[in-house]
Amino acid sequence: MTLATALVTAKPREKSGPRTGARYAFQVHVCLAKVLDWHVAGSDYRAVFDHFDDLAVITGPDDPDDPDKIAFFQIKGNQSGPWTAAKLAKKEGESPCTPVGKMYHHTTIFGSAVTRCTFLTNASFNFTLADGTKTSSDHRNIAHANLGQKDSEVIAKALDLDFAPPRSPNESIVLHYERTDVPVTGYDTMVKGKLVEMLENTDGLAISALYRTLVEEVTARTNDATEYSSIEDIYARKALSRKNLADVISAAENRRGILDSWSIIEDELKDAGRSIAFRVRLKTQTITHLRGCTNRSARSVTLAEIVNKPLATIGNALVECDKLLPVVETVKAQLQMSELSSYDAIEIDAAILVELFEAMNGK
Repeated sequence: MTLATALVTAKPREKSGPRTGARYAFQVHVCLAKVLDWHVAGSDYRAVFDHFDDLAVITGPDDPDDPDKIAFFQIKGNQSGPWTAAKLAKKEGESPCTPVGKMYHHTTIFGSAVTRCTFLTNASFNFTLADGTKTSSDHRNIAHANLGQKDSEVIAKALDLDFAPPRSPNESIVLHYERTDVPVTGYDTMVKGKLVEMLENTDGLAISALYRTLVEEVTARTNDATEYSSIEDIYARKALSRKNLADVISAAENRRGILDSWSIIEDELKDAGRSIAFRVRLKTQTITHLRGCTNRSARSVTLAEIVNKPLATIGNALVECDKLLPVVETVKAQLQMSELSSYDAIEIDAAILVELFEAMNGK
C-alpha cells in the first residue's frame, strides 16, 4: 500500500468537532510556528493538520500525488515541570495506552514511510543520556537513540503494553523529543514575532492581518472532519504546502497595496458622485473579495478568473489610464453577464478593482 493510499483509506484519529480554548489554540500556534520554520529553512513541505496526529509533514518525489515519506508530531503543552520517561510512559486510556505508544502506533499503519514520530512540547525534558549527562532546558532536539539505558527501558516497557517485542522498526530509529519555543501563554506574540523576522525585508506588510489569516487557515484545516476520497482531497482540506503559504503571503501583500491606496479610489468615487453608503459597501466588499481569494473560496476565485479575462485584452489602457473608474466600466462592458448571474453588482465592482489594481502593479 502506498503512503497516499494509506492516508486516504486508513482510519484516522477520532474527531470531536471544532475545539476551542487555550489548549487548542496552543496546538494551532505550535503547528503554525513549525510551518514557518520549515518555510524559512527552504524546505519543500506539505503540512497536514490533525489527521492521524496533531501535525504531520509529507515529503517525497516531485509528484505531490505520490509522496513516500511522512513524519508525525504529537503536541503537548505542559506547565507542571519537565517531561520524564515515566510521564511519557504513563498508562492512560485505550490502546495504544501511553503517549509514546500513540507515537509509535503510526509505524503500524504507514510502515517504512514513517521517518520520525516526535513528541513536541513547550516544556523541557528530564532525561539521562547515554553518555551519562542530564538533559537541560538547552536540549531542544533529542533522539531516542541518545537516551541512557534506564530511560530507554522505561519507554520500552510502555511500548510493550501495545507492541510486543521485537519491534520493527525499533523505537530508537523513529522516536524523537523536541521542545518548541512557543509558550503555553503568549503564543500569539511569539508567532507574530516569527512572521516579523521572516518578512523583515517586506516593507509595510500588515503582520497582524497576515497572522490572523494564517491562524484561520490552520484552524480551518485542523477542524475539517470530511471523509476524504483522494490524496487531493486531503491536500485541499487538511494540508498547507510551501506554495500555499507563499500564495497567502502574496495575497496579503496585494491586500496591503489596494487598501493602502484606497484614498485614491475614494477620491474618484466622491468625484463621480457616489454616496458614502456606496463607498463604505464597496470597501467592505473589496476586503471580502480579498479574504475570499486568500482562503481560496470557490466563489471569490471564480469571480476573479472571470473579470481577469477582459483585463488581459486592455493592457495599453492600463498603462495609459489616470483614472480607475473608467477602466472598471470598460472591463464591465466586456464581461459575459451570463457568467455573473449569481453575483451582486457591488461584488463585481469590488473584484474588478482588486484585479485591476494587481494588474496595474504587476502582481
